[in-house]
Order: sequence, then C-alpha cells, then structure tokens
Amino acid sequence: MRPIAIPLGAAVVVVLAACQTATATPQLSDTDRAAADVAIEALAAELGTAGDQISVQSVSAVDWRDSSLGCPKPDMAYLSVITPGHRITLLANGKLHSVHEANNKAFVCRQARSVAGAAPVSTDLTSSKQMLQARKDLALRLNVSEADIRTGAATPTTWVDASLGCPEAGTQYAQVETEGWLLVLNHGAREYTYHADAQRVVPCPAITAQ
Repeated sequence: MRPIAIPLGAAVVVVLAACQTATATPQLSDTDRAAADVAIEALAAELGTAGDQISVQSVSAVDWRDSSLGCPKPDMAYLSVITPGHRITLLANGKLHSVHEANNKAFVCRQARSVAGAAPVSTDLTSSKQMLQARKDLALRLNVSEADIRTGAATPTTWVDASLGCPEAGTQYAQVETEGWLLVLNHGAREYTYHADAQRVVPCPAITAQ
C-alpha cells in the first residue's frame, strides 16, 4: 500500500482543530456527562436548535431542597424532600442558560434571581471595564497587539457560585450566586470567551497555545 502524503499545513490545521475541540468542554465524570446530555436535550428542545450547537460550561452536583429543584414558581406548592441532582450551565447562541436536573429529568430555569447583599454597580460601565481587561489579557496570552483583538457581546449572567462557571480542580468556592458577564472576543477566525464579575476576568475555557 502506498503511503498517503498529507501537506504539513493541513496536518497543523487538523491538530489545532482537535486541540480547540478538546478544550471547549470541561472534563466530566460519567454521572456529570449523563446529566449534561439530558440538559442539552432539554435546552435544544426549548430553543429549537441542534444539540451540537450547545456547549457545556459547568456541571455542579446539587441537593435540591424541595421538588421545585431550585426553580420555584409563584403560587405553587412543592414537596419538602431533598433530591440529589445537578445544575448545568450551557452556552447557546452566545447566551448562558441554567438547566436543573434530577432523576434523569431536566428543565431550563428561567427564574429571575438576585444576590442578597450585592452592592449595586453600573452595569454598562463595569462590563465595559471588564471587556477591556479581557482584551488586554487575551493580547498578552496570544502575544499580539490589543488592536488585533475584536470585542464582541457582553451578556449579563448569574454565575451559580464564585467560580464564575469555570472551577479549577482542587479549589473550593463560595456557594453564592454571583452577578457578572459572559464576554466574547475574537482574534483572527477564533473566538474566545471570558467569564467575569465586578472584580475578576477569567478565560473559560482555558486558552491553549496557537
């Protein structure tokens, strides 16, 4: 059998594409992956989009305090029973969605939430400041000029805890909902996302070498 020659440039593209795909989704256990799959199906059905257009940002194990699964509706009564499940954060169409799961069933939680004791901030001013910080950070990581980084959407988001939806292994985080933003930036043909609150800006997923 004759060997097949592959142009070096094409091989590099294939390797880079594989690396980008591998880092787009956090490492999940079998249990978390099953919960994420159910959540993706639920969100895809609600949005009327394909499941492969939805990416997993985080999966957190939760003991729901009652049968509302953390998303109670007004004027509804719920059973006060502890139910193990998961809170899954998904990204679709540039927006984050919170999906609650238990017993292999999931639904998208649209409940309006507020953070008790949170100091009011100027949303537009703070998100613009964090976008500039993300742009500077990305330019340094890629070793390019800030002028080469294009800024995109800054989507207001409620992170489920202080990890901002991008937990690091071995690190504990305050289990408190945190108001912030999902920031989108571009360099060349590649898109990068940062998770932010009023104080921090975190590349998520982690940025790999070009």
